[in-house]
Amino acid sequence: MRTTAAPSVPDLDADVFGMDAGQTLGMLKVESAKERAAAAGKMRAATHWADLHRVSDGIPGSLDDGIVETLPRFATIEGAERELRLAGQGAFLVEEFAVCELAAVLGMSEPAARAYVGESVEVRDRLPKCWARVMAGELADWKARQVAAHTIPLAPETAAYVDGQLAAFADRLPVGRIVKCVEAAILRFEPDLAAERAAEAAEQRGVWVEDCAGGVSELHAVADTPDLDAFDTTLNEVATLRGRLGDPDSHQVRRAKALGILANPQYALDLLTDPDHAHTTLGVHPTLHVHLHTDSLTDLTTGTDTGAEPPVGVARVHRVGPVFLHAVTRWLGGLAPGSSIKLTPVIDLNRHLSVDAYEVPDRLRAQVEHRDPGCVFPWCGRQGRFDTDHIVEYDHGDPDTGRPPPPAQTTTANLARLCRFHHRVKTHTTWTYRRRGPTAVEWTSPHGRRYRVDHTGTINLN
Repeated sequence: MRTTAAPSVPDLDADVFGMDAGQTLGMLKVESAKERAAAAGKMRAATHWADLHRVSDGIPGSLDDGIVETLPRFATIEGAERELRLAGQGAFLVEEFAVCELAAVLGMSEPAARAYVGESVEVRDRLPKCWARVMAGELADWKARQVAAHTIPLAPETAAYVDGQLAAFADRLPVGRIVKCVEAAILRFEPDLAAERAAEAAEQRGVWVEDCAGGVSELHAVADTPDLDAFDTTLNEVATLRGRLGDPDSHQVRRAKALGILANPQYALDLLTDPDHAHTTLGVHPTLHVHLHTDSLTDLTTGTDTGAEPPVGVARVHRVGPVFLHAVTRWLGGLAPGSSIKLTPVIDLNRHLSVDAYEVPDRLRAQVEHRDPGCVFPWCGRQGRFDTDHIVEYDHGDPDTGRPPPPAQTTTANLARLCRFHHRVKTHTTWTYRRRGPTAVEWTSPHGRRYRVDHTGTINLN
């Protein structure tokens, strides 16, 4: 009679690298259970944090964008704190800025923390069966929050149906099956919403470009299937034609190059119809602005010569950020006809600029923009639209007594880049920060927790 040995119980004090296969699996199981228990405790704490900052009971209606109305006590203060509903219909409202401190403690951006708290509250208050399974360690917290992310916009009866249908099986299902279950519930309980979503599906089409490291970017497109099928066919045709003309790169690399060719419609047309003469066709192309230190201009020119070593150094590309010079060299060597790259000297970030005015002049604003690639609030880093903030609040003087504003308040050291949301947080709460070196700032939260933010990221100083 064949017998199977019982699994050995791992000694948690032992070195894992000395364990056999059975002991290692046992330790993984134990650690996974501990991880689920810790995640459940984290969700409880997050929902309690929301409870501690509750400002009103739940109200009916759709979620919209989460911001409901201005708090009465701040109604006359522009940009002040507002009420925030994080979960679905009937959920209570919380103080908008309360999520900031929780986000900093968790090492998250504010939007990520807002989503985490909102999904946790949604599970607790509107998906109680899923909540019970999470608290019992039977359902992973992230899987329950995936369910919550899809039920937040739904009516209470729809969310209750999803909870009843998924609670016992969510741990076994992939996310795709969960989404299909939610869609089935919408069709059953909210057919008008289903019809509205179907009508609006076409509005989700678009094309997005995300800049990556190494001088490349990613393109993501959502379009009608026939259009993308035709585009894919054209990419293959251009890539194949480039290969016949002697391009030694792989087919996928040639498809990537084909994007630059298709960006010039006249050149693409000539290439597809008369490839032997296509090189004489030029079109209108955008100019890529690359900021280089003066010494790098020489390095870059040398590195483009045949057989020369690739240049060493970093350039700053408009909208992209820091890029190694060898990537710029590759761009220069592979430009499609009509393209251009403008090389300009980089702004001196070590130079101290100062003006005796509240308004920030262009040269100083450009210096701050290059020094701070994103919002300098802990774990934020948002790019795009930003406010140039006076770290030490600007003293406008006293018009009644005739006292003028002190000089040199708008300076390189006293300015920092903040997104609009965190500018509001800094202005209307007790969050404070101060300069700690040329590129670093130190923040102190309302509860006294400190964070250092510099070009390397955010460091928890507590």
